[in-house]
Amino acid sequence: MRTLLEERQMEKRGLRKASFRKRSKNFLSFLLFLFFCFSLEFLAAGESSGNRFIFGQLKNKEQTQDWDPYPQAAFDILSFLTQTTSVKVGLKKRILSLGDTDLFESPFLLFTTQTKIEWSDQEREILKRYLSGGGFLLVEDRSGQKNGSFDYSFRQEMKKIFPEKSFKIIPRDHAIYRSFYLLRSIGGRKIVNNYFEGLEIDGRIALVYSQNDLLGAWAKDIFGNYLYECEPGKQTQRWESEKCMINIILYSLTGSYKTDKIHIPFIEEKLRR
Repeated sequence: MRTLLEERQMEKRGLRKASFRKRSKNFLSFLLFLFFCFSLEFLAAGESSGNRFIFGQLKNKEQTQDWDPYPQAAFDILSFLTQTTSVKVGLKKRILSLGDTDLFESPFLLFTTQTKIEWSDQEREILKRYLSGGGFLLVEDRSGQKNGSFDYSFRQEMKKIFPEKSFKIIPRDHAIYRSFYLLRSIGGRKIVNNYFEGLEIDGRIALVYSQNDLLGAWAKDIFGNYLYECEPGKQTQRWESEKCMINIILYSLTGSYKTDKIHIPFIEEKLRR
């Protein structure tokens, strides 16, 4: 029979071992994270875009760090895109501003902020040519509120660029909700709207506007832990956020082919299930 003292000593040793294993696991995760980032930078250094998907992010010239609050998120998105689809990706995020020569070689752009914006006449003309010429822009208001300073200024800017057009709610039977996953709900760090808005040009959605901070649902610390809890749906909402991002990217690449008649019976059967 063990004495009470012996049992307590064994319990302390067990707690120390568990604590050591936890610290070792966190340290290993940190090393893997560093290795992953180094590998991406190393591979991207000599890579040309070719026919690969390039994740472009738009930087407003008047912004400081506000334009890129989640710098690691793009790498996680590209990794997830590689694992779940057959899309070939470029491993390095392309940072652009309106006026950069590479802008028209970047068919997908993300723009995320929460502060007021104001573009020059030249920048508005460039963005108009980009969107009208086949470019795609995902705009994220990450403030987590309706009618904020960015929301108002952005809508005003777009009205100056396309005075004859207006944002419309993207209906749930649109190809963007079917381009890869069959989406039944909208994700994001915080559900401000249960829909996406879109700007249609020549029969296609050239700009998707989200106020739910999709990118914030991907954000992690250096140990791989999520920075923010998704509200109100938590992990289920995070998974929907990831699916939404993949669908938006696939839509920017494939357009509306999933609404072709040949796909409709299969989609309807899957939705019934």
